[in-house]
Amino acid sequence: MKTFKDIQDIVIKECRVTIVDNSKCWSRTHAHVKQRKVCKWKQASSIQSTFTLFHEIGHIMTYKGWMRRCESEYYATVWALDKCKEFKLDVPKYIIEAYQRYVYNELERGLRRGGSNYPTKEDLCLL
Repeated sequence: MKTFKDIQDIVIKECRVTIVDNSKCWSRTHAHVKQRKVCKWKQASSIQSTFTLFHEIGHIMTYKGWMRRCESEYYATVWALDKCKEFKLDVPKYIIEAYQRYVYNELERGLRRGGSNYPTKEDLCLL
C-alpha cells in the first residue's frame, strides 16, 4: 500500500511540478502556474498535506487566464478532490468545508468589489 508521501511524490512527478520549500515569496503555500512550481508546501504523511499539495497543483493544471479568483479556487479544489478519488483517499468533510468557505469568500469579495457575471454559489458548490 502506498503512503501519503509516495502518492505525493507520484503526483509531483506526473504533473512535472517543482517544489520550492524555502522560497522568498509570500508566506503561505501557493502555486506559480506558469513556472509549474509550488512554494512553501511542507511534505508530511497526512491527508491535509496531500490535499494542500493537490490543491496547489490543481491551480497549475486548471489555470485559465480569464478565470476569476473564486473560479480558480473552485477548479483547483475539484482537481484535488478528483486526484484523491483516483488514489482512493478519503478527504475529511472538514477539509472540503474549509475550501468551500474559501471559494465562497472569494466569490463574495468579488461581488462586493462590484464584479459582474460571476458564477452562482450553486455553480461553485463542492459538497
